[in-house]
Amino acid sequence: MLKKLSAIFLLLPSAVLANNLQNITASTEPKYKISEIDVRILIRQLNNIEQCIYPELAKPGYQQIYANWNLAENLTMQYFEYQLLKELLGEENQKLMQNDTLSTEYFHLLHSRLNHQKANVDPEKCDTFKPRYKEIYKSMENALTKKNQ
Repeated sequence: MLKKLSAIFLLLPSAVLANNLQNITASTEPKYKISEIDVRILIRQLNNIEQCIYPELAKPGYQQIYANWNLAENLTMQYFEYQLLKELLGEENQKLMQNDTLSTEYFHLLHSRLNHQKANVDPEKCDTFKPRYKEIYKSMENALTKKNQ
């Protein structure tokens, strides 16, 4: 009996440690790893949207343009990023990525690494898109105004 108890006490810490290592490994992996291809597609689409609305972003000094955006402009771009991700990944994967910190960090890492593509703005699509952008931007402004009242 003493041998059995000794064996249990000797093996128990090993089993607990192995289980904890599996949990640590599982918790350090993103629940959703967006592919490089999907990030490249997203970047291309977002760059096209941004440069359709703000053609100056294609020129040197574009960082200053981003720095001057107001909250409504930032929220509008976030809205379009959310919509594009939902279309690209599907709503379930988009939510999984959004709600998991490691998945979001992985996405931002890839986005930062790959975001140096030039936009290819189609003038006709841009003209078609501008009213939609203005509509969303106006709704963001209205929501912010109501919130601040």
